[in-house]
Amino acid sequence: MILPLSTRKYLSVLINQKPWFGAPVRNWWTQELLRDFAEKDSSGYHRFLWSHHLAYAESYETDKRFGEENMKGSRKLFFSDLEKYLVNSGVDPHTGVRSVLEVGCSLGYQLHYLETNLFTAASEFEGIDIDSHAITQGAEYLKLLGSKVRLHCSDMDNLSSIMKNKIFDIIICTGVLMYLEEKEAVSVVEKMLNHCRVMLALSGPANPGQDNCHLEHSVVRERDGSFIHNFDTSVKESGGSVIGRRWEGERVIDGHTVYFVFAKKDLSEISQG
Repeated sequence: MILPLSTRKYLSVLINQKPWFGAPVRNWWTQELLRDFAEKDSSGYHRFLWSHHLAYAESYETDKRFGEENMKGSRKLFFSDLEKYLVNSGVDPHTGVRSVLEVGCSLGYQLHYLETNLFTAASEFEGIDIDSHAITQGAEYLKLLGSKVRLHCSDMDNLSSIMKNKIFDIIICTGVLMYLEEKEAVSVVEKMLNHCRVMLALSGPANPGQDNCHLEHSVVRERDGSFIHNFDTSVKESGGSVIGRRWEGERVIDGHTVYFVFAKKDLSEISQG
């Protein structure tokens, strides 16, 4: 901490460019160099890590993420629930969905999974993420696959300017809002609802001892300083309705707890694009 934060950020990026250190060593140095930053500005800290493909972001590489065999069990459960609630709402996922947006898409591997397994008639798949490395690598790989998925590098703060007046049938956001403080997370939920025609699907960490829907305020997850949110309330405060959800407390699937919320907004409140 004797060194300025800007210098320590530079050192973090520099160390992570040296493969001979090994991932565990690189991650340790990153966390130690920026520990005070993480404590004072959690959202800014996580943005820095993602935007420079550091620490946990480093595990997002095409050979580790693409392919049904690499899809986490918790995500498959999430997509199964998404399909169920769409059908319950009278929408056939295989024929009734034309456009999909993923906020926090990383390499675009989840969009490709949806393209090939669920929304098979959709013509438009778009994703945004702050990690330029993941966007570049993912876009190149998707092109080789002949995929319709298109990726854009941008922060969630710029969501409105990116979407403009465009409306998507489905918007998904999994394991992303946890890196934003409560006020920012609610703002992003509202923006997504305002641009979603059929269903908004959210996933984040489950509060272990009490259903997230009963949280009066977001709480900090001790292991990494990320946030456990109440998506149910965020949706309602943003003019939406929860049409399905799943909370499984302490249960862990492939390293992830289970808290899903599926929501929609009154069509009369959505400006048509």
